[in-house]
Amino acid sequence: MTKINGDCQSTSGMQSFRDRVTRSMSQLICSILFLGAFFSSAAFASESAEREDFFIRTADGYNIFVRQITYANPPADRGPLLLINGGRPGVLASWDVDKPAVSTAELLARAGHTVYLMDARGFGRSDFTPEMDDGAEDGPVAVKSHEVVRDITAVVSDIRERHPNDLRLAAMGWATGSQWLGHYASLYPETISHLIYYQGAYGGDPGGWTFQSIASRQDPSKLDREDYPAFRCSTAAQVIGRLAEEVDDQIFLDRYVELAMEGDERATEHEPACFRFPSGPLADTLKLVNGRPLFDAGSITSHVLILRSQNDFWSRPQDVIALAAHLERASSIRSVELPDASHYVHLLVDKRQDFIEAVLLFTQVDPEAQN
Repeated sequence: MTKINGDCQSTSGMQSFRDRVTRSMSQLICSILFLGAFFSSAAFASESAEREDFFIRTADGYNIFVRQITYANPPADRGPLLLINGGRPGVLASWDVDKPAVSTAELLARAGHTVYLMDARGFGRSDFTPEMDDGAEDGPVAVKSHEVVRDITAVVSDIRERHPNDLRLAAMGWATGSQWLGHYASLYPETISHLIYYQGAYGGDPGGWTFQSIASRQDPSKLDREDYPAFRCSTAAQVIGRLAEEVDDQIFLDRYVELAMEGDERATEHEPACFRFPSGPLADTLKLVNGRPLFDAGSITSHVLILRSQNDFWSRPQDVIALAAHLERASSIRSVELPDASHYVHLLVDKRQDFIEAVLLFTQVDPEAQN
């Protein structure tokens, strides 16, 4: 494919306002042309990306699973991109479902990103916390946001070492994953250049959350611990859930379940089989949607894309409004709503193009962000 974005970098030295506007328009046009070529390329369907799996150890002793995906001949150099799992399955089921079609993570690698996928502690192939390993379901809620910040810190440090001369680092999570990234970016704003806040809750007017019924009757911002212990165990039918209403491809659904299950070595000890996942994301989100913020977005300095599906059941319209209002120091703010799209749009092969385009337009090459 033609390196359209690379050809558009010649205006990077212009400094006047008019030149900056011209440059921005030029880059936008080039990005649109690039995306058209990217999605229509015949070669794109026949070449495969390379995957490398490894673990990073956190400061508090957890082994965090990371997968790197690279593509030999990308059409552009878009820099590293970190992807994080959501609140139930691990990162491979969240982003790298590779059957029967190319996964979303691989699509982003083929577009020019060096993609890194990480499982937060307690998810997928990463170490589980003691609350999950000792079987005491009534113990402290497993895996809270401040703990995942430690995991992200370790992985980002490793990515920076692998890309020492690149100031770019884009990052995106699925729902809860974006909430964790927002928390991290508020504490370490200089480390993320492009933050994609995808389907994440944040704050704003309390109420209106789909899953408010999980709250305690005494306090709407606290989890009902009688029904929601430290961790839970999800069967195949439960993890598919609403996704099965949108996907009729059994090969895809089987692969999604396989990737969701494979990180928990105890999954097959149950009948039916089920994988453990922490209750911490639910506890954290209840606070966010009931007036108790987990972090202050005002300290985030990266470029920010707030990306939300019109029919998302996790995030709320008021989350978008509140987040945009609080991003006082962000380098730029872009808000995109995907029309008629669901919580799972990034996984849906026949519906994900708008999602991919929104992400790639946002992470387009910025020559001034490179050394």
